[in-house]
Amino acid sequence: MMDLGLRDAAVLISGGTKGVGFSTALSFAREGAKVAITGRDQKVIDDTLAALRDAGSPDCFGIRCVLPDLSEIEKVFDAIEHHWGKLNVLINVAGPTDGSRFGKEFVDVSEDDWEYFIQMGIMSVVRCTRLAIPLMRKAEWGRIVIVSSQAARIATPTQTAYMTAKAALNAFSKNIGLGLAKENILVNSVTPGVIATEAMIEFMGLRGGSENGYDPTNLVSVADFIADNESPRARGAIGRAASSEEIVPAILLLGSKLNTYMVGSNIAIDGGTDYSTG
Repeated sequence: MMDLGLRDAAVLISGGTKGVGFSTALSFAREGAKVAITGRDQKVIDDTLAALRDAGSPDCFGIRCVLPDLSEIEKVFDAIEHHWGKLNVLINVAGPTDGSRFGKEFVDVSEDDWEYFIQMGIMSVVRCTRLAIPLMRKAEWGRIVIVSSQAARIATPTQTAYMTAKAALNAFSKNIGLGLAKENILVNSVTPGVIATEAMIEFMGLRGGSENGYDPTNLVSVADFIADNESPRARGAIGRAASSEEIVPAILLLGSKLNTYMVGSNIAIDGGTDYSTG
């Protein structure tokens, strides 16, 4: 078994209670890391912590945090400093999930919609990252992984604000990575394709997916829904959506001590959308 060097590493996962965030938190726990998570629902946080303890992270904790509020984020990092005094790994997963704001033509995207995507999609990551760096400087090594989206690379006229935010994350990752690399704080990003998460199921419901014959529990059907209604390339070469668990291995590697030479990189985990023409 490959040793990722994560035993007793201090790890924070924003949005660690659902979807990719939950799967990532569970995987770090299985590696013996000390895992902190943020979420909005205290009951879900408590249930997640129970799962993390069972997986191998007895020194885990969770904080209710309403992103992108700066005062809420500051409380998270104050708690980390109190518990551990340092931070090795930050995984920025939390992002825009309000399904009612997706699927709009550009002229229909309101000022409030733009503000939502900028704050949730960009500034929440900026604030978490900025507060993480001083704690990483207290550790021997640091890794930051930003979960972006294939949306940053594929044009979809009904997702302009969301895609703009995701493209900004890729640029943010690339630029801060250069300044931090010599301190052994390595910053990278991943761009997943269509994932069958709770947020996707909600979006499909709002857009009438089930009524039109799409099955939100079937990975092929989820990809078909997005391809037919949003982006023809969503099916990719593999022809289906991903499960949350399929996104985790790349995040785990980039966020590990084993990663010593990847910085400013972006890994596409999208089922081969570059091969797909619809």
